Amino acid sequence: MIEITYLFHSGFYVELEKSILIFDYFRDNCKKNRYKDCGQIKKEDLPDNKNIYIFVSHGHYDHYDKEIFTFNKENISYIFSNDIKPLDNFQNITYLGNDEEVNIKDINIKTFGSTDEGISFLVNVENFNIFHAGDLNWWHWEGENDKEKQEAKNNYFKEVSKLKGKVIDFAFFPVDPRLEDAYYYGGEYFIREVSPKVFIPMHFQDVYEITERFAEKMKDSKSEILKISTRGESLYRK
Repeated sequence: MIEITYLFHSGFYVELEKSILIFDYFRDNCKKNRYKDCGQIKKEDLPDNKNIYIFVSHGHYDHYDKEIFTFNKENISYIFSNDIKPLDNFQNITYLGNDEEVNIKDINIKTFGSTDEGISFLVNVENFNIFHAGDLNWWHWEGENDKEKQEAKNNYFKEVSKLKGKVIDFAFFPVDPRLEDAYYYGGEYFIREVSPKVFIPMHFQDVYEITERFAEKMKDSKSEILKISTRGESLYRK
């Protein structure tokens, strides 16, 4: 059993038979009336009978919301990029850098780099391989010169090459509308080189239309491309 819920931006809640994974939780402001419609979670939403793993790919405000510490329960393990300043009053945090591997309770975690801050995660849990890219992307900014653009491209290609040949069931990956016409570069290349079974767009704030555009553009790929239309949406259940 697996159910994937979109929280907001790059945040996802993944529930399995024995485990819950929360990636890059970011609350942000939300004017909807119901809490869950805002893609937000409370401590009461987290069961005591499953292992809970909270991942933070890096310290940028839109990936690291300190509200996650209000969830503090005995069955929670926090997995942080080591660019985040250590917190002395929390003992259940594992800090990881690029190219590390660790087993925590029932899961295996391999880390990869980013083309911005922090790291990306490949998690093996209950026979699923789940990749969360964090800020790993082909950041092609129109305001940069040709040398900067080429360097960004090379760095991205180098990092993705480490993932070639790996089986990935679900990939959470940036499709950022701020990149304008280049919004799809990173995702398209990742799908071509890595071929995740299911590709889930992220890092688009509330510009949901970009997920429709990307799915249409990649409709002939072998990967299933999910579309997202609202916070708190259940995207996949099996």
